Amino acid sequence: MQMDNPFFLQKEIEIQGYDIDYGGVVSNIVYIRWMDDLRTALLKDHYSLALMAKNGLAPVVNKTHAHYKRPALFGDSLIAKIRITMLEKIRWEVQVEITKNGGETVFTAVQSGAFVNLKNGRPVPVPAILADKWKEYQTVL
Repeated sequence: MQMDNPFFLQKEIEIQGYDIDYGGVVSNIVYIRWMDDLRTALLKDHYSLALMAKNGLAPVVNKTHAHYKRPALFGDSLIAKIRITMLEKIRWEVQVEITKNGGETVFTAVQSGAFVNLKNGRPVPVPAILADKWKEYQTVL
């Protein structure tokens, strides 16, 4: 994942007590919540969810492929990376990787979805503010 990509975000994750199961292992559903948190944080710099909602739009997930590679334990230091890998007419896709601070991958996922009109729930084109930034980034590659 490229650090100079404006559609890339890296952040540390601190495992909380409510993230773990009875064995001290991060629960599988927590990774999905972290993906949502990462998408929200990444979009905030481009087109925040609050502004989207004000404009009657929202991103929705239609597919998640998750790979739980190794357990993360309470007390582990985690680094999460997310990047947008595709923005086309009405679809988007992100890739996520979560590693232990030492570099060992614990989780990877690919998630896709669309943008919808909040009034009728119908898909709409990728918002121009995102599509334009994406096109600009693609020309730099």
